[in-house]
Amino acid sequence: MRKGSSRIICAYTINLDAVYDIKGEEVAPLAGGAKAEAVGMIKSLEDLFSALLFCMQEGSGAELLIEREEVKKRIEAQFQWSLRLGGNAGIMANVLATLGAKPVLNAPALSRRMARMLHPGVAVPVGKGLISPIRAAGEMEMMHFVFQFKKGESLPSLQGKITAKNDNRLIASFDPLNSRLHSNKDFDDYCLENILDLDGALISGFHLAPLSSYKEIYEQKLLQIGSWKRKNPRIYIHAEMGSFQDPRMMKYLLPRLCADSIGLNEDELAMIEGVGPGWRGTVEAALRLRADLGVRRIGVHTRDFILSAMKGLIEPEAEIEALTRGANAAASMASTGSAMSPPPKEVNAAGLLARDEFCQDGAAATGRGAFRESGGVIVCLVPSLLARRPKFTVGLGDTSTAVTFYEELMAINSHSTPKR
Repeated sequence: MRKGSSRIICAYTINLDAVYDIKGEEVAPLAGGAKAEAVGMIKSLEDLFSALLFCMQEGSGAELLIEREEVKKRIEAQFQWSLRLGGNAGIMANVLATLGAKPVLNAPALSRRMARMLHPGVAVPVGKGLISPIRAAGEMEMMHFVFQFKKGESLPSLQGKITAKNDNRLIASFDPLNSRLHSNKDFDDYCLENILDLDGALISGFHLAPLSSYKEIYEQKLLQIGSWKRKNPRIYIHAEMGSFQDPRMMKYLLPRLCADSIGLNEDELAMIEGVGPGWRGTVEAALRLRADLGVRRIGVHTRDFILSAMKGLIEPEAEIEALTRGANAAASMASTGSAMSPPPKEVNAAGLLARDEFCQDGAAATGRGAFRESGGVIVCLVPSLLARRPKFTVGLGDTSTAVTFYEELMAINSHSTPKR
């Protein structure tokens, strides 16, 4: 991948992920008394297992808040955990630093063990300047519990045996700082005072806000993001969505968000737009959402492919390259735990079929993907790679987003603007 020294804001969430790989024989005695159903919040162990069984049944992922610290402690005591860096901003900052960028990270609760997991090239604002994660570390630590399951894993339930349709995960968190999208004064002041020297911003974590107070939390952050854009109109801002508790939250946020680019997965897109069947339904929904919001780009990452609908940002060939590198990095992370490892070689068959049908509809093939112009908007589609035996299911979307964003920013900075 190309190296560069772009300075990029990464906000708002960083935490420690406590990861547990679901093993049927260990979890069966606990899950057997629960019923697979969607829950809005985890108020008990029964809620946790209901949500887990539902995710396995649907083959989907979810992120849910734990209501009380007492429940958090019971979950923590129940399993043997392996610890990894988590939080959208933290994961994306790590990836960007590995690529050679200079990420400026919001890290209001940065423990020493979290700091040791961050790349030394990540910078944290303290006072008027930037320091390394190790020097910025303190005692506070937010922890999220990640339950990873593999396709074919089975658990008992009150409805009978439930078998996971896909590899995925459930994330349960008791996190009062990240759920408020908290940023400390040093970060706020540094970004505003140095915004003319910053090239981009990757913002995420909005889905963690509680339903009871999301408007108040969002308004504070919308003001901050808007102030960055007003002071530096050229800064490229990408906002990544997540698994919202309620569609009202995303419907409130998106029209007010001062971003150039919005990223979602297929479930999040369906939450905000009616999505028809197949890749064509996804493309049509992305085009509608881009037009409704008036943003320059909508990106959608699915299990089978990654696509974007953009207008006036970069050349389509450069966007295909960015999407391809993002998809490859996610596959590398899934199969090896490192975005920098060589990716698996097998291309997703459903993604290949979507690309071929896209070309039959008039798209031009380039690299592994294809693009087509539709009413002045460029639609790009790239098949995913297949990680047959994934080691990780957490952070794949963040990895793909960070690499794609970096490549787009490099293209923008090299003046690869559309000639059309």
